Amino acid sequence: MSDMAFGHTLRGARAWLRLEAKATAAFRAQLLVSLLGWVVPLAFMALWNTAAEGSGVMTPGQTTSYYLAQLVATNLAIGTSLIYGLGYLVYTGEFARHLVMPYPSVLAAAAQPAAHSLIRSLPLVVIVPLLGWAMKAEFTTDPVAVVAAVALFAVGLAAATLAAVLWALAVLWFTKSDGVLSLFVGVNWVLAGFIAPSQFLPDWLAWTMRLSPLWAAQGGFGELLSGAVAPAWWMFAVNLAWIVVLSVLLRWLWPRALTRFEAVGQ
Repeated sequence: MSDMAFGHTLRGARAWLRLEAKATAAFRAQLLVSLLGWVVPLAFMALWNTAAEGSGVMTPGQTTSYYLAQLVATNLAIGTSLIYGLGYLVYTGEFARHLVMPYPSVLAAAAQPAAHSLIRSLPLVVIVPLLGWAMKAEFTTDPVAVVAAVALFAVGLAAATLAAVLWALAVLWFTKSDGVLSLFVGVNWVLAGFIAPSQFLPDWLAWTMRLSPLWAAQGGFGELLSGAVAPAWWMFAVNLAWIVVLSVLLRWLWPRALTRFEAVGQ
């Protein structure tokens, strides 16, 4: 892509995100409903706070900080929304007009959830510190661990988003792909550490999680901030490798997936 084309794409992406952000803010009822999703990680927090008492694995304060970090991470993640958004565009045939636009066509499915996540996350700037103080969360005070957590979240989010795009392409191979697309939600809940921190799981499952970009983008972020695990070089190496592999795979698979699109919906 030339510098000029890249500049047009970047400006188009910024304009689209601004438009979607304004639309999200305008539909206050939709925003309010999306905020109710906060109840889920807080419910898991209550469960694991009880289990953590006397476990010797994590303290209740650490599980509190873990799920508060999960609350932030899940609100910033766009994978699931991107998958269903691309599916909607394909099934309705709207995907056709995006193929001729001067921007990557997957942006059509990514812009709305990205704007929603940013708007939805704004109140967390106030809510998370208040909940942390009220519930006696134990966040790590090690600046290296904090910086590592943010960096791991960034590379994990990039890798997890690429994985979501690849998963979303299933809609172009299956006429009825709802079950396949929904499978991502279940996999994400387990591997991202949403159901439980890896500390409480069997070793084989815990390491499966830790080697997944889904964990880096959510559970790993929480475990580092809570001090449950220490940062290590392999966490970044694994996720950078995921980014390279998934980027190459997407570059190879994308044109092949487009040949399956019928231009009038599935």
